Amino acid sequence: MNFLRNKHPETHRHSVRVAILGEELAISMKLSEKDKNNLVRGCFLHDIGKSFIPVHILDQQEPLSEEQWNILKLHPLLGAEMAKDFPGINNSITDVIRFHHERWNGTGYPNGLQGDDIPLLARICSVVDAYDAMQSFRSYRERSSIEQAKNELRSAAGTQFDPNIVEQFLMLTDQQLTL
Repeated sequence: MNFLRNKHPETHRHSVRVAILGEELAISMKLSEKDKNNLVRGCFLHDIGKSFIPVHILDQQEPLSEEQWNILKLHPLLGAEMAKDFPGINNSITDVIRFHHERWNGTGYPNGLQGDDIPLLARICSVVDAYDAMQSFRSYRERSSIEQAKNELRSAAGTQFDPNIVEQFLMLTDQQLTL
């Protein structure tokens, strides 16, 4: 993560925020202490694979070419492969890293998993990751308001996201959602 912090500080900051929001949601969902800890670690490491992605792709303002998009889509696999050898990292954590871009309807990547075939902690990270991405400044778009981000999550519940997790996430207070 130190390498990622130096290479792309915003991705590092995003990872910290996703971990904090993941913990808030884990507490709200009454996950076990073990699952909560695995979720927080997985959320913190979810984008570690971006340390292998060229900065010009991460920072590109124009739409990515098909080749660039295919390179970017490697980050979950690269990250999971890298993290599996870290001390204290288990399969639940690497599953969060590997599967956080899978979609409830099966159109995600890297494996096209669908519904409950996507590990629960990865489904949780997916919602938190998307929310923070919408709340974050990007050079190619405006930052969403809390209400706009909530509406986006609502509209993607049942397609991109597990609707039960979105429902639980939307019960968090605006104070919990503001980092």
